[in-house]
Amino acid sequence: MTSGEFVRSAPMFAQRSGRSALYKALCFLLLILQGGVLDFYLIAFTDLYWCSWIATDLVVISGWAIFFVKNARGKRERACGFHQKSSAFGCDLGEFTYAYLAWLIYVIACTPKAVLVLETSILDLVALRVPCGVTGFKSAMLLSAPLLYCLVNSVVEDPNGATRHRSHSCFAATCLDLLDSFTLVEMLLRDEIPTPYLKYTVVSVYFVALGAPVVWLYELTALEMRCRWAWARFLGGAAVNAPLLAVRCVQVYVHRAPVSVFMFKNAFVLACRCLELVEQCVAVSGARRFAGGGGGGGDAAQFSHCVSENDMCPHGYVNTLAVTTQS
Repeated sequence: MTSGEFVRSAPMFAQRSGRSALYKALCFLLLILQGGVLDFYLIAFTDLYWCSWIATDLVVISGWAIFFVKNARGKRERACGFHQKSSAFGCDLGEFTYAYLAWLIYVIACTPKAVLVLETSILDLVALRVPCGVTGFKSAMLLSAPLLYCLVNSVVEDPNGATRHRSHSCFAATCLDLLDSFTLVEMLLRDEIPTPYLKYTVVSVYFVALGAPVVWLYELTALEMRCRWAWARFLGGAAVNAPLLAVRCVQVYVHRAPVSVFMFKNAFVLACRCLELVEQCVAVSGARRFAGGGGGGGDAAQFSHCVSENDMCPHGYVNTLAVTTQS
């Protein structure tokens, strides 16, 4: 890199660093706000070991801090051209490295708090004695969506890159699933879901939707497209939409509830996931047959030697513009 290129890239690097620092600060702010509200409900109205809830929040915040430190160090190594080692799970240490672990820690810490509030008399006491009441609990739970948004934007290096668009499409799908399942949670809070089995299904599916980003955050660290990622996306979508569709069908055909537009969303998403699974598995198997054939093996090997690691985009695609410029 020449001195002129370094001077031109310095403002862009500073802008990316400032943007990343802003989203990281928002992540910690949302973690503290949501955890503090739930801790207040659990501590003020019960004696359920209040020290353990605060300690849980400190563990989550420490885990996210460690993740951000490791992620920043990986970005510096990539900027300096150091070779990235692979993780124990066979994934390249890219920009989303360990993001799935950060979200997994958050889900594990948040789930028991919310379940205790939903399944005990705490929520009734909150509705009577807290100014915002149940609305405050709903608002605290919905902070998961902006928290995930800040997490995604805090680690994305190229605001216009393919990884950013892929992560934001996955984020939009997750938000839609969370909104879908939360509408049934609101019905549960209004005692409009009569049977206990449906109540347990609704609560379980909501937290499955909350934990679904672990799968696609882990997928974003992989450089290779495989059938198992398509199966993971299919099973993740089915684990949310199939139970929700079943609950709504029972509500409509057994308990005579009005038809929800989310029923069509559940059926449509399940059909799309099936088509996506078939399409991607066929594409991966076709690519493997092409790579294993003798006709294009030599050309592919010769081409792969001409492409450096810096010219590779996420999921194994080649930055053809960079290769053309070099040649």
